[in-house]
Amino acid sequence: MYCNHRNKSISGLQTGPFSPERRTGNAFGRPWFDRPGTVRNACKSRSLLFVLLCCCFLQGYASQPTAVRGVLDLRNTDLSKNVVALDGEWRWYWHQLRKPEQPDAGFEFIRFPQLWNAATWQRQPISAQGYATYSLTVLLPAHSVGLALEVPDQYSTYRLFVNGKVFAQDGTPATTLAETQPHWSTQLVELPATGDTLQLLMQLANFHHAKGGTAQAMRLGERTRLAAVLTMDHALDLFLTGCLFMSGLFFLGLFGFSRTDRAILYYGLFCLIYCYRIVGTHPYVLHTILPDLSWQLTVRFEYLSLYLGVAIFVVYTHTLYPQDTNRKISAVMTWLCVGFAGTVLLLPTVLFTKFMNLFLALMVSYIGYAFYVYWLAAKRHRPGARYSQMSTALLMVVFGLIILQYFGVAMPAKAILFIGYLGFFFLQSLVLAYRFAFALSEARHTEKQFLANMSHEIRTPLNAIIGFSNLLDTAALTGQQQEFVRYIHTAGKNLLTIVNDILDIAKIEAGKLPLEIIPFSIQSLSDSIRTMLLPTAVDKDLQLVVDVDPTLPPVLLGDPTRLTQILLNLLSNAIKFTKQGRVSLRIDQRDVSNGFVRVRFVVQDTGIGIDPGVLPYIFERFRQASDSTTRFYGGTGLGLSIVKSLVELQGGWIRVSSVPGEGSCFTLEIPYEIGKGESDQAATKSLASWKSTGQTLRILVVEDNPMNQKLALSVLSRLGHSAQVAENGEQALEWLQRSTFDLILMDIQMPVMDGYTTTRHIRTTLRKKTPIIAMTAHALASEREQCLQAGMNDFLSKPFLPNDLQQLIRKYVPSGPELEVVAEPERIPVADAASFTMEPLLKVVEGDLFLATQLLELFLSQTIEQLQQIRQVMAVNELNVISQVLHSQKASIKMLGLDKASLQLEEIEALIGAKAAPTLIVARVQTYTLTLEAELPRIESVMLSAVQKLPSA
Repeated sequence: MYCNHRNKSISGLQTGPFSPERRTGNAFGRPWFDRPGTVRNACKSRSLLFVLLCCCFLQGYASQPTAVRGVLDLRNTDLSKNVVALDGEWRWYWHQLRKPEQPDAGFEFIRFPQLWNAATWQRQPISAQGYATYSLTVLLPAHSVGLALEVPDQYSTYRLFVNGKVFAQDGTPATTLAETQPHWSTQLVELPATGDTLQLLMQLANFHHAKGGTAQAMRLGERTRLAAVLTMDHALDLFLTGCLFMSGLFFLGLFGFSRTDRAILYYGLFCLIYCYRIVGTHPYVLHTILPDLSWQLTVRFEYLSLYLGVAIFVVYTHTLYPQDTNRKISAVMTWLCVGFAGTVLLLPTVLFTKFMNLFLALMVSYIGYAFYVYWLAAKRHRPGARYSQMSTALLMVVFGLIILQYFGVAMPAKAILFIGYLGFFFLQSLVLAYRFAFALSEARHTEKQFLANMSHEIRTPLNAIIGFSNLLDTAALTGQQQEFVRYIHTAGKNLLTIVNDILDIAKIEAGKLPLEIIPFSIQSLSDSIRTMLLPTAVDKDLQLVVDVDPTLPPVLLGDPTRLTQILLNLLSNAIKFTKQGRVSLRIDQRDVSNGFVRVRFVVQDTGIGIDPGVLPYIFERFRQASDSTTRFYGGTGLGLSIVKSLVELQGGWIRVSSVPGEGSCFTLEIPYEIGKGESDQAATKSLASWKSTGQTLRILVVEDNPMNQKLALSVLSRLGHSAQVAENGEQALEWLQRSTFDLILMDIQMPVMDGYTTTRHIRTTLRKKTPIIAMTAHALASEREQCLQAGMNDFLSKPFLPNDLQQLIRKYVPSGPELEVVAEPERIPVADAASFTMEPLLKVVEGDLFLATQLLELFLSQTIEQLQQIRQVMAVNELNVISQVLHSQKASIKMLGLDKASLQLEEIEALIGAKAAPTLIVARVQTYTLTLEAELPRIESVMLSAVQKLPSA
């Protein structure tokens, strides 16, 4: 459908006289929509717009000098501003391949350009096959700028002499068929810089094509101007070729995945075939890039790409709208195209090139018929028919312009042809995209309607089944009957959960799922979720870990019901797919701005994991890791889809990572507005003074770590309380037998007697009801539960903030000191360090630089001894001792903000808990010790710098 200007094939995107100076009249007028009497019919207005735009850019031949009797006088022409076509009367020597030095012989004058079958020699018609010489004298202006000649391809080979020297050649012209080698390309020839006259001599021969002679005029002008135009023409061709090639591959790939709409297949093939029409026809960009290509091969590709392209377009149109297309017309046109393609394969070039005019008539007729088909389809409201109609109208305009150029009526600008073709292919792509989206929308609507209807229909009898099974369970039944009733009740609840999931999906997609904005507490919500899921985890012998960032605002505004649904779904899945190990939920505060906080939830397990091939689709409905997953674990694959939808409805995101056999990690973030009231109160409490104004309490600190002892004693002293330290459970029992205490701070893991055992003795043997607050570095939800079961009152994770300890003291000893609200302590400059800074520690001690330096000094002294102890026991793989030492360091490491070492400690504890190979554990411990040793010099340097800033320094 790109046809060549020479009747080889009308080619689109042709290079004609492309200079603004040759336009006639004003190239731009008022926009059509700004004119009175706008056409009301939509289709007619679109066609009119295309015609007006194109006609505005038609480049007809302006008044310019032409050759007269073999001389072209340009002495009064400014070639720096004008590009001149070398047309008019040239000297012509038929059946002569003359050279510049040969004496003149008989010649005639002939119009240039002109085909031989339209010319005569000595008043006799001549054949399209033969050879001839053309001659022209060009008189240049006195001061000519750097000039060049743009020489287009001719039928079917030429050699150009300028002032007696060969300056351009396309193929090899000769006097016989055997010696002639045709070739087509567009060349730019730089002309001599001296002289005021150009003597042009062109040898031309044709024995291989149905047409012979000159096809287009050469153009003379400023070298840079012509080069820029030709470069732009090539760039437009290459760009359009790339667009078509990628579109073809895309639609072929799309059809390969779906194999439903065959129109996608045919359009993809059409784009790929048409690529050659762009680069393989005038101005022959492909021939310029690959000059050694065989003409016999490329000319066949040129014709085949046209015939087969039209054939596929016919089939594509019929497949697109089969109810609006006449099957017989489509079949006849398709077979005619195939027949023309057969002539290209079977006949010599001089014969099959004769059929082009006939094919052009058929092609133009079918384009008109295709426009009628698309108009009919649009009238009947077929999907995408309007775009098809617009694209075909645009194609008709483009081909109309090319035909005008073919007959020499006007020369359309290359850019207009480029825009026309680009618009045609773009609109056709929109047709397929619209059809695809329309079919998908219809399928989704049908699916949602079906799911909603079926869900409502199932709920009615299901509610009756569950209700009557509950009633039946209260009746007098035998043991076996009660068991059967429980099975019915359990199955009914499971089925109701599935139905509710389906209803949620229908509501989410219909946009009818409302979200509440009410105050709630993340801490309370996570405690409730842990309580609900803990029995299931315990039944499977799994650790259920819930870790909440203490810096989170105590009150948030959002939808706690939907958040509970999200977390229950993720944690239930994690427990279901985990056979051993742990399931954890970590809740952290991320960005805080403009009264909003982004909360990150991380659900991690040590379960079966997810295959990488399934991971990208895990949030799709009815998708699970594999069919065996459904058979073994149950489920429908709806939960994660609902989770993703609920997260996104609240303005958040969710992603997943997984390693098969090692576990999965789901991470999501949701923004919440920070609530007022309790959050303001908490903020006020965080600014409480260290000084007390009420009763002094006696507190027993049961802790084996010297640094933790130091911190606890300092905090309690500043709060106005007296404290006694017991290094293990036995010492604590001894102190309790001798003295009375108002509160006990109890470490969990200690030598001699741990915190659980000590608490049981206090409750059962000593029968004391003194409030006991557990302190541990783990902060696991399972440990919290064990603490409460052992008889403790509450749970405080290490390292703790003074504010957290204050609130627990006030909670369990109401008669304790009241808090005095003062301004926040001034921050003391922190010493710079490559890794360690005092900021985390100062936060723990609320800016008390003196206490911070004491803790650092204690940390340095005990850590050096502990590292030496670790090296000694590593040699004999005493993992129990290693575990005890590392656990004693854990709170201190967190307190100092040594994140890297803290993560390594967690990894080592996980390996020890999983009973990994001792060599692997020892290797991780060695890495940890190296990390810690690298931090010690920095910690000491920061401590010394801080000591110098103390008032007593």
